[in-house]
Amino acid sequence: MKLGRILLAGLLATLLAAPAVFAQDVAGKKKLAVTKITANPAVAQRMAAQGVGLSLDTIVQGLEAQVHDRLLNTRRFEMLERADVDALATESAAAGETFAFNKADYILTIRVDGFNDRVETRRLASLGKTISARAIEISAVAKVTEVATQRSIASANFSVLKRDSENRSENTIQRVGEATDELMMQAVRELAQKISGRATDAVFPARIIGMRDRIVTINRNDQAGVAVGQIWEVFAIGEELVDPDTGEKSREEVFVGKIRVTRVTPQNSQAEIIEDMGIDNRAIVRLLEDAPEEM
Repeated sequence: MKLGRILLAGLLATLLAAPAVFAQDVAGKKKLAVTKITANPAVAQRMAAQGVGLSLDTIVQGLEAQVHDRLLNTRRFEMLERADVDALATESAAAGETFAFNKADYILTIRVDGFNDRVETRRLASLGKTISARAIEISAVAKVTEVATQRSIASANFSVLKRDSENRSENTIQRVGEATDELMMQAVRELAQKISGRATDAVFPARIIGMRDRIVTINRNDQAGVAVGQIWEVFAIGEELVDPDTGEKSREEVFVGKIRVTRVTPQNSQAEIIEDMGIDNRAIVRLLEDAPEEM
């Protein structure tokens, strides 16, 4: 009897501890590793020669943090970050394991291949003065690789251009802090959003997961770049297709309508159906038009 109570106590302790273990490996989520983000050597050399090498370093370091944050908040992935590889290796060694990227399902590689930090100057002849504004321009290439097959499943180019919202005349006294990182961080956040959105869609295409009358719910939250007013196209998944030249398999996508986003939450987003030719649950949705800018 005493032995039975001991065994029961041990079983209860194991069950109580289980959530802390299994929470790290939620069913359905894929493990995604982000390799250390770098800039092309030629870009780094050119920026150093122009005296803005520190700006480029700020961009690269900021991008590492922002991409990780955006991907984590999609709630689609368990994140493994290459920037923390030393810490992960140490933790694995302490547990008697060897850390390797084959523990990831997918690897995201990002390379900054273009950068400019410049001051744009315009001469307004009619007013007899010159105005200037700082501009930050970044371009990058991102690639998603499936670890099991070593196959690249998505690759795309991204670019962002940000200018000072305030134009200053040649007589303006430089404000304290105007040469800070804020404009660069705006560019980094936008670039990170674009990259994380494309990477997420490559593995988990956005889908309709609920319908009520003329309102649908899509599985994208407020961290996924969804905004009220956006127009999304809806596609039903058809039969399997095989390319006769390469043998590559894909699925037919049939256009079945359009939706307009009306509400965005930390969990999902809702949209009204504006064109319906057979919209149903689990249909894929893709952004067609961004929300109009407020005047």
